[in-house]
Amino acid sequence: MDEDCLLLGIDVGTTLIKSIVFNIKGEILGSYSLELPVERPRPGYVEQDLSKLENAFYITIRSCLTANNIPPEKICVVSITAHQHGTFLLDKNGKPVLDRAIIWPDIRTQDILMEFCEKNLDKIIYKISGWRLITSLQLLHLIWLKRFKPAETSKAKYFLSCKDYLRYKLTDKLCTDVTDASYTGIMDIRKRIWSRELIEELGISYEIFPEIKDPWEDGGFVTEIASRRAGLKTGTPVVVGAGDGPLTVLGSGAVKPGQLGIIIGTAGVYGLVSNRPDLDPEMRHHVCCFPRPNSWLLLCLQMNTASALKWFKDVFGYEEVLQSEKEGLSPYKLMDMKASSSSVGAKGIMFHPFLQGERSPFTKPTARGIFFGFGTWNTKSDFIRAVLEGVGLSARDNIEVFRERGYSLTEAIMAGGGAKSEFWPRVFADILNLEIKIPKVEECGALGSAILGSVYLRIYKDIDEACDSMIKFEKCYHPEPTNVEKYNLIFPLYRKLYKTLWDVYDEFWKTYQLLGLL
Repeated sequence: MDEDCLLLGIDVGTTLIKSIVFNIKGEILGSYSLELPVERPRPGYVEQDLSKLENAFYITIRSCLTANNIPPEKICVVSITAHQHGTFLLDKNGKPVLDRAIIWPDIRTQDILMEFCEKNLDKIIYKISGWRLITSLQLLHLIWLKRFKPAETSKAKYFLSCKDYLRYKLTDKLCTDVTDASYTGIMDIRKRIWSRELIEELGISYEIFPEIKDPWEDGGFVTEIASRRAGLKTGTPVVVGAGDGPLTVLGSGAVKPGQLGIIIGTAGVYGLVSNRPDLDPEMRHHVCCFPRPNSWLLLCLQMNTASALKWFKDVFGYEEVLQSEKEGLSPYKLMDMKASSSSVGAKGIMFHPFLQGERSPFTKPTARGIFFGFGTWNTKSDFIRAVLEGVGLSARDNIEVFRERGYSLTEAIMAGGGAKSEFWPRVFADILNLEIKIPKVEECGALGSAILGSVYLRIYKDIDEACDSMIKFEKCYHPEPTNVEKYNLIFPLYRKLYKTLWDVYDEFWKTYQLLGLL
């Protein structure tokens, strides 16, 4: 294969879409990104407008090539990754059934979730699919749509995830991969096929579910129509691709059993690579397919991580935003500096990052965020540090599940927006008592996509060889023993606080709903 061959990786996040061109060494040659709007028509509802998504998708590809003077014919393969747990339904003509797709932060299915748990369906679903019920699950989206949008849902002929919808727009080919299929709650995690048992139990049409393929397989070729919109050469191969959770873990360098991948983005992803689909008897973690042969990911999915810090900046960070504009710095850099001026424990403030409920290591849609323990002596620096620590303590709450099951964590690799911070990974290292490695390439999802493309083109013989050749590390943070001891005493209080509030969450939600205040 020509060493001048270039790989286009596209990473579609919840609020940002990026197109990045890599060479076969995993080095970035050009990129372009656009913000994506998220629609919130009512409390608990989170949707993505398909036309806006599609337009942004094409714009980033074309702009990436033109802005970086990259000839379309140099792109040897295209690979897409995208946020998971989105429900994209098409009619018999391949047109969207609904203008907006339900996406993962949406919690409208919480009543159905509780109903399923009361009927013990949650145990059946976990045993087959490896998924504990969470409001994000597409299985629950489909039930909600069937109940509340029956006319529209009856027209659905194809069910896709976000990356599959966008790949379909590029290639006219309908299929999905094992990672996205395993995120739906409807796939048999051991057999890697759609579960007829679950589909029949839930009364969903089997015919809407697409063919399941491996992520590095052929996913079609760029059509002439898509070529004109995206600026790509007609006939450019497109791989099937993978969902952004597992693929970002892979692209960060957590590839083999015992390696822990930590993604601190809009949500938190904590994935432990395994050579078997090892379900937890207590259903505390999920199991999904990993974009590597004969591999699975033991998975905990935290609802809010970097998004909690963004919320704090947007609501309380006016000074930092103004100062950042004057000094040409990121407001997050300034917030890092302020947080580091506080001390371990944020001078008595504890933060729970349950801003949209929580889904791991427990499922509680009614849980809400709190700042606890603050007094007249506290400053904004303490509150910022409390947010960073609260996310870290929630991460530990998830990762303790793996430790309690007897898994030995050999190392942790952090990716996502949180990994860009100079201070936050230090906090994580101390709270988790783990060495934290940071990849050189920040855009691990797009790099993971490029890795899949390189295997498709046979530049590398397999996923492991591609990862060894294309992934490099830049930084390493070691836990500070004194801080580890302090966090070991703080962590039980973090757990005790949300357990104390457990019934209050439900009472609060019901009361405010009754009053029409939510």
